[in-house]
Amino acid sequence: MSMWLAACAPLPVANEVEDALATCRVPVGGGEGDTTTQPCPEASTSLQPLEPFEQPAPPPPRKPRLPRAIPSPVAEPAVPAEPAASSPYELSPPRESDQQGLASWYGPRFHGRRTASGERFDSQDLTAAHRTLAFGTRVCVRSSVTGKAVVVRINDRGPFSHNRVIDLSQGAAEALGMVGLGIKPVELWQLDKDEEECPEMFDEGDDTRVAAEDQPAPQAARALASRKAPAKKPVRRR
Repeated sequence: MSMWLAACAPLPVANEVEDALATCRVPVGGGEGDTTTQPCPEASTSLQPLEPFEQPAPPPPRKPRLPRAIPSPVAEPAVPAEPAASSPYELSPPRESDQQGLASWYGPRFHGRRTASGERFDSQDLTAAHRTLAFGTRVCVRSSVTGKAVVVRINDRGPFSHNRVIDLSQGAAEALGMVGLGIKPVELWQLDKDEEECPEMFDEGDDTRVAAEDQPAPQAARALASRKAPAKKPVRRR
């Protein structure tokens, strides 16, 4: 029985292996194979402290981006409408008269006499007398009563009454419809050398302006006498 127990006892193999692992062979002397055994130095199992890990610096914060302004669409300019074709009788902007006052006329008894300019007076020519305007000056005369107008040429001096501004020939007075009306108010426009007509037209395309040299005086007087234009109130200078 004791033999069976001894046979079942654990073998000392494990202890021997542990002792073999715990001893180390160390060479002694100078000969080959001269070694001895001694305990191996204990391996260091202590953990070395790790150096702290240096984290990279965070990047600088980005500047906030401002919203980009989107330009508003530019509206294209409207194409102006083409102006309507102007009528030959379209009314022109009114021009203020150069002089206003009363007008008289002189006729047959002065016919054939010398005027201040040296030419002979013809009562049917579209001429007039003025105190200051140069001879040959063309003047548009418009009646404030009848609204008719005529272009006359200055060839004489007068009138010599302080309350009158112009003396018309009989032909000019007939063109204005003044014969039989006496002394009436008129408006005067001095024309430039390149101007042939009065500076404004009348209603309904009725052009009652007549140049002094465009047609013979009797024909001009008869043509204008048959026309009628609206009356225009005289403009008084302040």
